[in-house]
Amino acid sequence: MTSRPYVEIPRPYEFSPALFGVELSFPASIRKRAEQHQHIAWELARIHDVEAHTPFKVNPRWSVYEENWGNDEQFGGPDYRRLKVYGKPRSLARYLTALQRVLTTVERLATRAARAFGSWRRSLLAQAEGHLEYEDPTTLRIRAKDFRSTALTVLTGFLAQGPREADHRLSSRPLWEQADIVAAEVWAETGGVNAWEAPENEVQEQLQRMLPIQLSVVEAPESHEVSPQVPDTVEELLELSGPAEQAPVEAAPAMPTPAPGGCVPAPAGRTAAGSRPPGRAGGTAPVPRSAGLRPGTCRGRPRSPAAPPGRLSHPGTAPPHDGRAERLVTA
Repeated sequence: MTSRPYVEIPRPYEFSPALFGVELSFPASIRKRAEQHQHIAWELARIHDVEAHTPFKVNPRWSVYEENWGNDEQFGGPDYRRLKVYGKPRSLARYLTALQRVLTTVERLATRAARAFGSWRRSLLAQAEGHLEYEDPTTLRIRAKDFRSTALTVLTGFLAQGPREADHRLSSRPLWEQADIVAAEVWAETGGVNAWEAPENEVQEQLQRMLPIQLSVVEAPESHEVSPQVPDTVEELLELSGPAEQAPVEAAPAMPTPAPGGCVPAPAGRTAAGSRPPGRAGGTAPVPRSAGLRPGTCRGRPRSPAAPPGRLSHPGTAPPHDGRAERLVTA
């Protein structure tokens, strides 16, 4: 059965544990036709034991001024082009499976009823009875449109309650006043619509659509691109970078030259006691510990604290007990 786009069914989503939902949309060009399709979907929801409600639509042209002092425009209302349906997974799957088929079948029955109206309008009986005496083509077009809409509404009521016993047409009344009778005749001739029918394979397809997509299970396609390898050591990095003459040469910091006597001069503008430790910002280049030197220190013999400036005390002598240091004559 070829289906027409009477309804758009997106992928159902999990509304709550063990409860799924879907929002249907009816893209009919005429608003009244879309509302009838929504009414058919509502009746079918009652049959398949699922919940349905019409969502709210906000009117973008609403304002307090227009509602109170303007044209009494409402701020919104029910959106009859949509329908939200909730239910258990299997019940919702059976409902979605039957929805497209029921909509298509009911539309075909309504079209068949409209063709019966067209046959009556061209018949000699309608001309003889005088029902078309005061009707022009524009009026008859409107009559046919209303007749089909009424027949579609009557056929929708037959889905849950079943058809009533078909009455006979009355030749004394125009056929546009007997749309319910023609709808019952069409239902009886074609056998009607089985709203509970749902093929099992289509139900399983709808259930598969409800399963969440696990990205970890989906296998990524094999890639033939070679990813660059990161070297593990510095030697490998230098080999990959090319010849040594192409690599930039970093100038090593100049080491301070020790002064005569084993002293390393302190940084300019700082004393030996106030110099920054090696490695800190703003300080001088650090002196390797292998040299055993520190800026501002000497490797010579320690100066005696009691000796006057310019004199050195003998390492083997001790100061006398009177507190005066022994003066040594320098050669």
